Amino acid sequence: MRVTEAMIYQQTIDRANAALSRVGKAQGEISSGLRVQAPGDDPQAAGLLVRHKFDQAQTTAIQNGAQSAADELNAADSALGSVSTVLARAQVLATQFGNDTYTADDRATAANEVDGLYKQALGSLNTRFGDRYIFGGYRDNQAPFADDGTYQGDTGVRQVEVAPGVYEDASIRADVTAKGVGGGVDILQTLTDLSTSLRNNDSDAIRASITSLQAGSNQVSAAQSQAGTSVNIFTATVNTCAAQITDEKKVIGELGDADVMDASTKLSLAQYALNATLTAASQTLNFSLVNLLNK
Repeated sequence: MRVTEAMIYQQTIDRANAALSRVGKAQGEISSGLRVQAPGDDPQAAGLLVRHKFDQAQTTAIQNGAQSAADELNAADSALGSVSTVLARAQVLATQFGNDTYTADDRATAANEVDGLYKQALGSLNTRFGDRYIFGGYRDNQAPFADDGTYQGDTGVRQVEVAPGVYEDASIRADVTAKGVGGGVDILQTLTDLSTSLRNNDSDAIRASITSLQAGSNQVSAAQSQAGTSVNIFTATVNTCAAQITDEKKVIGELGDADVMDASTKLSLAQYALNATLTAASQTLNFSLVNLLNK
């Protein structure tokens, strides 16, 4: 086949473009720090990078969810601790003023304190974390307890992923803990009844409330224990995810990150090859031009 001047010209341009492309790729590796900038650079590594980046993103999402759940449960535990303190103080008052030596005025004064304890417990049970009421179940956009102690939440228990497809409870059922659903006592009603008994100067009813107050304390302690167990699980999840993310970052770096020394060597060789190609192209094109002019 006869090699024409046009063919020589095109081949020269193609070689120059290829050399220029290699320089650009080498410069890209150095500037971006990435060896695999496109799937075509290393198809096998590119495929593995996609998988490991997905795994890293999934693990990060689980870690973030677990941390948020742990933080919220810690807030719930703190709120329940406040309720526990209220019940302990109410028991002290019931024990003290159940004694027949106290007068009606004494008990009326104690009733005022119990009313304050009721408000404190109500406020703790209406605790918010972020933009959510933590004791309302799924109905978390409004205060779960009305002023009269009526529960306005639902029975939902939020769950958070601790491993792909594995979930852990991330909230406390306040209808069970505070209202005694399922056979317990209504904590808020017990405090209301104690206040009424004190105002009525009814020593027998005052003493009888001690049992209910103790049962309420046990309910709150059980909920705190449940919260503590879940916090431990979520904390362990956060730590495990942190280790997994570190491993994924290492693998991703090994697959896709550029080696600075290697990339610098590639750039030097590519630039040398480009210069050589351009020099040869210049000579070839000049020679072709001379031949054309001599015809």
